[in-house]
Amino acid sequence: MKKDNIICFRASKELHESMSRVAKEDRRSLSSAIEVALSNYLKERGSLPGIEKEKRQYPRKALSVPAVINQSELGQMGLGAVADISLGGVKVLIPKDFKQQILLDSQNSRFEIIFNLPAGNKPIRLSCELSRVMDAEDGINVGASFVDADFKSYKTLQSYLM
Repeated sequence: MKKDNIICFRASKELHESMSRVAKEDRRSLSSAIEVALSNYLKERGSLPGIEKEKRQYPRKALSVPAVINQSELGQMGLGAVADISLGGVKVLIPKDFKQQILLDSQNSRFEIIFNLPAGNKPIRLSCELSRVMDAEDGINVGASFVDADFKSYKTLQSYLM
């Protein structure tokens, strides 16, 4: 979506501080965090032209945490960042610097993703199956569905998302 308009408005100090804190937690600019909040509100109401309500079985939640991608069958391991997650799958951004370390180019390839949720102290380990790979400006976006999960990890993820 092209960004060619500016919106200016006044806000309370508390709202500004809260949005700034959320932006920092999500590693976004304040402007980007406000845009996400407004977009989500309009999507929920069905008021954003050209965008319908969520069609996925499980709604996604934006997240920005580092992750280790382990392909033990291939002896490959690399780094990435979880961009969003749901109970059904994950989107991972793999930076340009690391995309050579991971072989995610064929459908049905599997990998394990290991990461910590915000305020979590135990690593989440989930087995994934590749769904799609999309080029991005700063690397590649990998979409994957969960195929097998450690029960405790999945339960922790479920608690986080609900």
